[in-house]
Amino acid sequence: MDQKRPKGSEQPDIVKETLQEHRGCMTVVSEVETCLDQQPDREGKWLARLCATLPRLASTLRAHFQIEQEGPLYSKLPLAFPRFAHRLEQLESEHARILETVDSVVARTHELRDAQVYEMRELNGRVQLLIATIRRHEAEENEIVIQAHWDEVGVGD
Repeated sequence: MDQKRPKGSEQPDIVKETLQEHRGCMTVVSEVETCLDQQPDREGKWLARLCATLPRLASTLRAHFQIEQEGPLYSKLPLAFPRFAHRLEQLESEHARILETVDSVVARTHELRDAQVYEMRELNGRVQLLIATIRRHEAEENEIVIQAHWDEVGVGD
């Protein structure tokens, strides 16, 4: 039985899928934050935990950004809601910069095998800035998806 979907019925799917994808990504971000909450130590335990967690963040973000760029957030939403097109272009271009930063931080962790505590604190600051960028980025995408949904169902501002 082939029923037509009512107007706006695809939008809740986009909302649900996007928010679910972001939750999965934020789980890994939270794991990195847990590492950052610990104090760097001379024994290298802090660095070892970070070395184990950052590559997972890198692979998660790569997969996440690919899913987004191929999915409705970046392919359909700008067509349905042209007022979001510019913001989505900016966010999409930010994906490459975020991945470059993740890669540079991962590389830096490998350089710090025999590091001084002050070098690890500098790394901690870099990773914290990265995490803040990722959180802001994902929040902006969520805001666009939710606003588009409200516009679609006719209760937007």
